Amino acid sequence: MDCYGGPLTNAVHDYKYKHQVAIARGLVDAWLQIHPMRNLMNNIDLLIPVPMSAQKLNQRGFNQSWELCKWFSKELKITRSSSILFRSHLEANQAQANREERMKRLQAVFDVNPDKINMIKNARIVLIDDVMTTGATLSTIAKLLKDFGAQSVHNWVILRTPYK
Repeated sequence: MDCYGGPLTNAVHDYKYKHQVAIARGLVDAWLQIHPMRNLMNNIDLLIPVPMSAQKLNQRGFNQSWELCKWFSKELKITRSSSILFRSHLEANQAQANREERMKRLQAVFDVNPDKINMIKNARIVLIDDVMTTGATLSTIAKLLKDFGAQSVHNWVILRTPYK
Protein backbone atom coordinates (compact mmCIF):
# COMPACT_ATOMS: atom_id res chain seq x y z
CA MET A 1 0.00 0.00 0.00
CA ASP A 2 1.32 3.41 -0.97
CA CYS A 3 0.48 6.63 0.85
CA TYR A 4 -1.90 9.06 -0.76
CA GLY A 5 0.19 11.85 -2.23
CA GLY A 6 2.86 9.35 -3.25
CA PRO A 7 3.78 8.20 -6.75
CA LEU A 8 0.58 6.22 -7.38
CA THR A 9 -1.83 9.01 -6.42
CA ASN A 10 -2.18 10.49 -9.92
CA ALA A 11 -2.61 7.04 -11.43
CA VAL A 12 -5.39 6.17 -8.98
CA HIS A 13 -7.06 9.53 -9.59
CA ASP A 14 -6.95 9.10 -13.37
CA TYR A 15 -8.15 5.52 -13.03
CA LYS A 16 -11.10 6.37 -10.84
CA TYR A 17 -12.23 9.80 -12.06
CA LYS A 18 -11.05 9.94 -15.66
CA HIS A 19 -12.32 6.44 -16.48
CA GLN A 20 -8.91 5.12 -17.43
CA VAL A 21 -9.82 1.55 -16.51
CA ALA A 22 -6.71 0.10 -18.18
CA ILE A 23 -4.64 1.58 -15.33
CA ALA A 24 -6.03 -1.11 -13.00
CA ARG A 25 -3.57 -3.71 -14.23
CA GLY A 26 -0.58 -1.42 -13.61
CA LEU A 27 -1.84 -0.60 -10.11
CA VAL A 28 -2.15 -4.29 -9.28
CA ASP A 29 1.29 -5.03 -10.75
CA ALA A 30 2.82 -2.22 -8.65
CA TRP A 31 1.01 -3.45 -5.53
CA LEU A 32 2.24 -7.00 -6.04
CA GLN A 33 5.82 -5.79 -6.43
CA ILE A 34 5.58 -3.87 -3.16
CA HIS A 35 3.68 -6.68 -1.40
CA PRO A 36 4.80 -10.09 -2.70
CA MET A 37 1.70 -12.14 -1.85
CA ARG A 38 2.39 -15.21 -3.94
CA ASN A 39 3.49 -17.17 -0.86
CA LEU A 40 0.15 -16.37 0.85
CA MET A 41 -2.07 -17.52 -2.01
CA ASN A 42 -2.83 -20.81 -0.26
CA ASN A 43 -4.23 -18.84 2.68
CA ILE A 44 -6.84 -16.97 0.63
CA ASP A 45 -10.06 -18.50 -0.62
CA LEU A 46 -11.91 -15.55 -2.09
CA LEU A 47 -11.41 -11.99 -3.33
CA ILE A 48 -14.34 -9.57 -2.97
CA PRO A 49 -14.43 -5.96 -4.16
CA VAL A 50 -15.97 -3.23 -2.06
CA PRO A 51 -19.37 -2.88 -3.73
CA MET A 52 -20.87 0.30 -5.13
CA SER A 53 -24.54 1.20 -5.00
CA ALA A 54 -26.39 0.72 -8.27
CA GLN A 55 -26.82 4.49 -8.53
CA LYS A 56 -23.10 5.22 -8.04
CA LEU A 57 -22.15 2.41 -10.44
CA ASN A 58 -24.49 3.88 -13.05
CA GLN A 59 -22.93 7.34 -12.58
CA ARG A 60 -19.29 6.18 -12.73
CA GLY A 61 -19.78 3.40 -15.27
CA PHE A 62 -17.52 0.91 -13.50
CA ASN A 63 -16.59 -0.28 -10.01
CA GLN A 64 -12.92 0.54 -9.54
CA SER A 65 -12.60 -2.08 -6.78
CA TRP A 66 -14.03 -4.80 -9.04
CA GLU A 67 -11.58 -3.94 -11.83
CA LEU A 68 -8.68 -4.26 -9.35
CA CYS A 69 -10.18 -7.47 -7.98
CA LYS A 70 -10.30 -9.04 -11.44
CA TRP A 71 -6.58 -8.36 -11.97
CA PHE A 72 -5.61 -9.65 -8.52
CA SER A 73 -7.64 -12.77 -9.23
CA LYS A 74 -6.01 -13.31 -12.60
CA GLU A 75 -2.46 -12.74 -11.32
CA LEU A 76 -2.83 -14.81 -8.14
CA LYS A 77 -5.25 -17.47 -9.42
CA ILE A 78 -7.73 -16.84 -6.60
CA THR A 79 -11.53 -17.02 -6.95
CA ARG A 80 -13.34 -13.68 -7.08
CA SER A 81 -16.96 -12.64 -6.79
CA SER A 82 -18.76 -9.34 -7.22
CA SER A 83 -22.17 -10.73 -6.32
CA ILE A 84 -21.67 -11.54 -2.62
CA LEU A 85 -22.16 -8.03 -1.24
CA PHE A 86 -24.68 -5.31 -1.96
CA ARG A 87 -24.48 -1.65 -1.07
CA SER A 88 -27.34 0.80 -0.61
CA HIS A 89 -26.83 4.32 -1.91
CA LEU A 90 -25.65 7.06 0.44
CA GLU A 91 -26.47 10.61 -0.58
CA ALA A 92 -23.65 12.04 1.52
CA ASN A 93 -20.07 11.89 0.23
CA GLN A 94 -17.98 9.55 2.40
CA ALA A 95 -14.73 11.21 1.34
CA GLN A 96 -15.66 14.38 3.23
CA ALA A 97 -16.71 12.67 6.48
CA ASN A 98 -14.64 11.88 9.57
CA ARG A 99 -14.41 8.35 10.97
CA GLU A 100 -17.37 8.73 13.38
CA GLU A 101 -19.60 10.12 10.63
CA ARG A 102 -18.51 7.36 8.24
CA MET A 103 -19.23 4.59 10.75
CA LYS A 104 -22.67 6.03 11.52
CA ARG A 105 -23.56 6.38 7.81
CA LEU A 106 -22.40 2.86 7.02
CA GLN A 107 -24.74 1.14 9.48
CA ALA A 108 -27.11 -1.02 7.41
CA VAL A 109 -25.60 0.12 4.08
CA PHE A 110 -24.06 -3.26 3.20
CA ASP A 111 -25.81 -6.60 2.92
CA VAL A 112 -24.98 -10.15 1.87
CA ASN A 113 -26.61 -11.88 -1.08
CA PRO A 114 -28.53 -14.76 0.58
CA ASP A 115 -27.75 -17.00 -2.41
CA LYS A 116 -24.00 -16.58 -1.77
CA ILE A 117 -23.77 -17.17 1.98
CA ASN A 118 -22.23 -20.60 1.37
CA MET A 119 -19.25 -18.88 -0.29
CA ILE A 120 -18.57 -16.89 2.90
CA LYS A 121 -18.78 -19.64 5.52
CA ASN A 122 -15.31 -20.62 6.77
CA ALA A 123 -13.70 -18.67 3.90
CA ARG A 124 -10.48 -16.69 4.15
CA ILE A 125 -11.51 -13.52 2.36
CA VAL A 126 -9.64 -10.51 1.02
CA LEU A 127 -11.55 -7.27 0.43
CA ILE A 128 -10.21 -5.18 -2.44
CA ASP A 129 -10.48 -1.38 -2.61
CA ASP A 130 -8.60 1.43 -4.27
CA VAL A 131 -8.25 3.91 -1.40
CA MET A 132 -8.63 3.60 2.37
CA THR A 133 -9.16 6.77 4.38
CA THR A 134 -10.46 5.89 7.85
CA GLY A 135 -11.01 2.18 7.30
CA ALA A 136 -14.68 2.53 8.24
CA THR A 137 -16.00 0.92 5.05
CA LEU A 138 -13.56 -1.99 5.17
CA SER A 139 -14.16 -2.50 8.89
CA THR A 140 -17.93 -2.52 8.43
CA ILE A 141 -17.75 -5.05 5.61
CA ALA A 142 -15.26 -7.25 7.49
CA LYS A 143 -17.60 -7.40 10.48
CA LEU A 144 -20.55 -8.29 8.24
CA LEU A 145 -18.60 -11.09 6.53
CA LYS A 146 -17.44 -12.48 9.88
CA ASP A 147 -21.03 -12.35 11.15
CA PHE A 148 -21.92 -14.57 8.18
CA GLY A 149 -19.19 -17.07 9.03
CA ALA A 150 -16.01 -15.90 7.30
CA GLN A 151 -12.94 -17.43 8.92
CA SER A 152 -10.85 -14.30 8.32
CA VAL A 153 -11.08 -11.04 6.41
CA HIS A 154 -8.11 -9.01 5.19
CA ASN A 155 -8.02 -5.72 3.29
CA TRP A 156 -5.88 -4.92 0.27
CA VAL A 157 -5.90 -1.32 -0.90
CA ILE A 158 -3.77 0.55 -3.40
CA LEU A 159 -3.50 3.81 -1.42
CA ARG A 160 -3.89 4.80 2.21
CA THR A 161 -4.75 8.43 2.84
CA PRO A 162 -3.10 10.14 5.77
CA TYR A 163 -5.74 10.25 8.48
CA LYS A 164 -5.78 12.90 11.14
